[in-house]
Amino acid sequence: MTLRWTTFFVALVWTPAFIFAQAETPPSPSAAPADPIKTAAEQAYQEGDFAKCIELTTQAITKDNNDHLAYYLRASSRVELGQVQRDVKQVRSGIEDARESLRAIGKLEPNYYLPYLYGMTTLAQLENRPEHAKTAVDIADTLVKKNIPAEQKANIYYQRAVANLVRRQPQDAVKDYQAAIEAFPTHLGARIGLAESYVQANQPEKALEAYSAAVQAFPDNPLVYNNRGMFLQQRGQTKNAYADFTKAIELDPKFAVAITNRGFTSMNSGQHAAAEADFTAAMTIDADQPLPYSLRGTSRLAQGKIELALQDYLTVQKLDPQNPTTNADIGFAKLFAKDYAGAQTSFDTAMTADPNLRYLAPWRLWSGLLAGKTDAAAQVRESAAKPAEKRDWVDHLALYLTGEETEQQLLAAAKTKDANLQNAQQCEAYFFIAERKAKTSDGNGAAVAYKAALQTKAINLSAYRGAQFALQQFAK
Repeated sequence: MTLRWTTFFVALVWTPAFIFAQAETPPSPSAAPADPIKTAAEQAYQEGDFAKCIELTTQAITKDNNDHLAYYLRASSRVELGQVQRDVKQVRSGIEDARESLRAIGKLEPNYYLPYLYGMTTLAQLENRPEHAKTAVDIADTLVKKNIPAEQKANIYYQRAVANLVRRQPQDAVKDYQAAIEAFPTHLGARIGLAESYVQANQPEKALEAYSAAVQAFPDNPLVYNNRGMFLQQRGQTKNAYADFTKAIELDPKFAVAITNRGFTSMNSGQHAAAEADFTAAMTIDADQPLPYSLRGTSRLAQGKIELALQDYLTVQKLDPQNPTTNADIGFAKLFAKDYAGAQTSFDTAMTADPNLRYLAPWRLWSGLLAGKTDAAAQVRESAAKPAEKRDWVDHLALYLTGEETEQQLLAAAKTKDANLQNAQQCEAYFFIAERKAKTSDGNGAAVAYKAALQTKAINLSAYRGAQFALQQFAK
């Protein structure tokens, strides 16, 4: 059977959109499923229906408490499900099943260690306890020294590499991935994992070399193009990234991850109509993923399609109700639609769910001021109490919006040694300057300030989008 994560690299999201897809090479345990229940359980596992696999293997174990294959399948499903749901109890149950599978088989079967190794690594992530990953490394150390088949040895090296990444030891992970490739050159997961290890080790040249080696080794595999494209996008090589995503889609037109990533590349390049089309295409393949809806909402917002954007954000809220940033997106859409009270409520909900979203404070404040529902003095008391040298950008915006700082003071506070940060802060400064001028009926002054916000080209900022709505100048 194929263990889905045996040669998977842990799924990563590099930005709010870019998805590092997973890689697989199929190992085989010592015996194929011997009855219809285990055959159905394996099929459920391969299809990602872990709950069904757990249900079926539990039936098999009830009949035979020494069914090592059933324990193996249930261990794998429980670890997978626990990883996806961030459920420590489920992962621990998977680890216990892995122990039982090793007990029941009663002989060295390296692949049977895989759910245990991955379970310990997952536990290390969920509990933030690197010592669990160290346990996985120690067990893998003993296994790779044994005389076992090359592919199985590569799988063990792979799992040790993942554990070392969790331990923040990327150089050790590099060595493990290299050992896996040396043992079994067509180990796809190890080739992709090697590239990611170089990224974490801050060696981008070697990372690109490793990604390109994976492409060369697997020229017909869409996943390697997707993952190299994601890396290239992060390095600012937008055209090359777009080409890689396009190649991945040509090889697999149903590859929703690559379609979403290409859409994000277009969106970041200001090509919002093309981005919207890609996000819509990704939804037709997998309608239950919130990310394409969220990104399509942003692309639609940039094109002035505010009602459609709001519909997308509300869909995201249904699909992922625990995500506080969705309420922030809804807040921005409502603000630009002039639903100020609704915007304030959405921003407040987001900040209550996640206090780290402090950057929303000026937006919540301004929405409330426009709605006539905010006690401005209470909102800015903390900022005003700080010594001037201790105030951060959020403090300066809040104080400006309530008249405690002048336009000149705000623009001076926007200046910083970081050119990108300064550009972003200037965009926000000009937007809020324009908003205050518009509120006092200084239409000409507001228009000048809105144009200054757009001139920063900070196209990913809500302030930039707000200026677009004010001037009705939208992307194509």
